[in-house]
Amino acid sequence: MNDIQNFTLEDKKILIVEDEESNYDLLRVILKKYKPQIFWAKDGGEAIKMSKEEHFDLILMDLQLPVVSGLEATREIKKNYPDIPIIAQTAYVMTEDRQKAYDAGCDGYIAKPLKRKHLIELIYKHIEK
Repeated sequence: MNDIQNFTLEDKKILIVEDEESNYDLLRVILKKYKPQIFWAKDGGEAIKMSKEEHFDLILMDLQLPVVSGLEATREIKKNYPDIPIIAQTAYVMTEDRQKAYDAGCDGYIAKPLKRKHLIELIYKHIEK
């Protein structure tokens, strides 16, 4: 993590999949400093559709979503785009929930409430690999 101080997301496209506007706003504020292009999907179905229309460098996926769950959306997106890193973000922190996220294809996992430093380190790890 030696370069994290100079880390930028400029020219990167990040899809935030989040049904709660306040949670989306928090993520947008945290990421703003790093200058990515941010896109917002309010449910898993919208995330699947958007992933077919736009290339994303990273997806932050809430797991508890209306219409199509984050797990279902992750499975579908990974089928078509296995190289896009998807980080699950959820208030559910039980070990089996974490395993379900990884089984669905998530590359990382972060519990809500989000800790800014942990989130940035996780994004850095997946963007800079």
